Amino acid sequence: MIDTATGPNTTPEITDKRGYAARWRFSVRHMDNLLAQGLPHLKIGLRRVRIIVAEADRWMVERFGTRRLGPVNQRVGGGK
Repeated sequence: MIDTATGPNTTPEITDKRGYAARWRFSVRHMDNLLAQGLPHLKIGLRRVRIIVAEADRWMVERFGTRRLGPVNQRVGGGK
């Protein structure tokens, strides 16, 4: 499934597992585990893996959710 939210004529951002690991600050070994758990990817030949970033990010949020760290009411800039 290609993300059409950015428009029908735009090319989705695609990366390899090292690039996606760097994006989330994961190790490549952890990426292998995520791929085995079902992270959306395209397998090209025996060794090449390509990841459509928008699809993988959506899967990560659905699978693991998100949470805010730190105080919710903390203001940026130190104002009153």
